[in-house]
Amino acid sequence: MQENSFFIRAFFFTYYVAWTFMFSFIPVYLRDRGFSIGKIGLLTAISALVGALIQLLVGRLSDIIGKRKPFIIVGLLLSALIYSFIFPRITNYRNFIFLYSIIGLCIYTILTVASVLVIDLSLSGQVGRDYASTRMWGSIGFLSCVSVTGIVPILTSPDYMFPLIGIAFVIAAIFVLFIKEPETKANVLAPEFKSIKKLVMNADILKLLTFYFFYYTALTGASSNVNLLVKALGGSNRMISFSYATSAGVEIPFMLIMGILSDKIGRRPLLMLASLALPIRMLLYSLAKAPSSIIGIQTMHSVTFAIIAVIPIVYINDLVSQEERGTAQGMLNMTTAFASAFGPFLAGYIADIVGISKMFIYLMVIALFATIVVIAFLEESSPDILHFNTENQSFHRIIKAFTKPLCRKTK
Repeated sequence: MQENSFFIRAFFFTYYVAWTFMFSFIPVYLRDRGFSIGKIGLLTAISALVGALIQLLVGRLSDIIGKRKPFIIVGLLLSALIYSFIFPRITNYRNFIFLYSIIGLCIYTILTVASVLVIDLSLSGQVGRDYASTRMWGSIGFLSCVSVTGIVPILTSPDYMFPLIGIAFVIAAIFVLFIKEPETKANVLAPEFKSIKKLVMNADILKLLTFYFFYYTALTGASSNVNLLVKALGGSNRMISFSYATSAGVEIPFMLIMGILSDKIGRRPLLMLASLALPIRMLLYSLAKAPSSIIGIQTMHSVTFAIIAVIPIVYINDLVSQEERGTAQGMLNMTTAFASAFGPFLAGYIADIVGISKMFIYLMVIALFATIVVIAFLEESSPDILHFNTENQSFHRIIKAFTKPLCRKTK
């Protein structure tokens, strides 16, 4: 099992090295090729939409076959082929649309089945802790890559970038090849339709998913355009690297901090904190006048991303039984994919009309819808946590404001 731990973490590290180039510099490459921000956003949306539509099917198919590794390895090798040999030679936008559909199929298959594989490997342990400690190595890979490209920016040029993406995917596939799959599988992403219907009727889950969709739409719309904002403000690829390195650097420790804190003061206070911080982050992007200022704004990733990457998973698990957790997680993952499709598409369309800086004002409005849902409707998912050993009345009043929605549900 110790060998499995090394190989799965090495896979996440290497995969997110490739993802760094795809997320941070491929959009800049497409912009330099003359495509508008709206067209780039549409490509990202198509990729995520395909991923959303096939996510449950792939999870179910991997359960029927009883294997996870083949799905991951095929997805990695096909991605390596696309980025090494096909992507650099395409110039027609229609061809990019088709190619991004295939990329979405590969990337979301890899992410979906890899998540299930991590849970398979931790069947006898603490799943939450094991997943967090494994996924963290993806963030470390991202941070390492953007740091290196910041020091050696020539690596982001097409002549180097596309071969490096391919090499990273191939190495990731080799690490997966050495993982020993357990015979007993976790049925995580194969929900029955009856279970989905039951959970859809759960008002607390609907409130969470409504908040999450608005929040993640604004967040992905912004994060997918930070690189283009830096470019529009006169920054270089090196400045893009430093900007993303800043967000990744603060993200890693704060994921653990927020997870621990949620067990002490509850889930809702942290979700409310994130919902208040995100509109401020959007406003600051719109006001930025120099690329260096983006680095400071990126430190807000410690609140806006570190919370949303951890707490909704814990929150939704609080609301369901152990038998329903796989179904609930599948619903949350589908919401993530749909928001990841809608956010970049909408942001790109708006940017083409009003400009990239003003675009963030519109994303701020979307983020405010998420804030309203939390303040007015979202209940604490684990009220037993809310015990504070202090006589400070001011502290209690502040915490109460963060733990009680304005519109309480009637019993």
